[in-house]
Amino acid sequence: MRTSLLAASAAGLLLLSAGAASAAPELHKDGMTVKEIQAWLLESGYKAELKKDDGEGYVSSSAEGVSFEVYPNDCNAGRCASMQMVAAFNVKTKLNAEKANEWNSAKRYVDCYIDDEGDPWFTYDINVSPGGTRAALDDNFSVWLSFLPDIKEHIGW
Repeated sequence: MRTSLLAASAAGLLLLSAGAASAAPELHKDGMTVKEIQAWLLESGYKAELKKDDGEGYVSSSAEGVSFEVYPNDCNAGRCASMQMVAAFNVKTKLNAEKANEWNSAKRYVDCYIDDEGDPWFTYDINVSPGGTRAALDDNFSVWLSFLPDIKEHIGW
């Protein structure tokens, strides 16, 4: 009986080890650098151009006919614990607060803001630290991508 328990325990440990080895690759515990964000987007099949704004680096990309920027946030020593996707539009028919609030009250995850000229901005935040994985990052990005057609429809783009 004791031998059976030891054998079962050993088999269980082997299964746990195999599961850990096949788990999705983890991101660095402190998040991602701007260049790692760029590499991830390129590996995922999207354009990814490094840019600078007031000395801070970010990545410019696009999907579904929508240009957007990826701004790293919560950075320390070049590694950033989160990032924000931002799609800004210059529209002919300006949005008002009622139209922005209509979006915000009906949609989760992606927020709509309007600038001083009535142009809409849509944002989505992704946490990548602590303990993020590539699979989780890809899943979060797919949420962002899934909203792009709805955004275009909402603003008549």
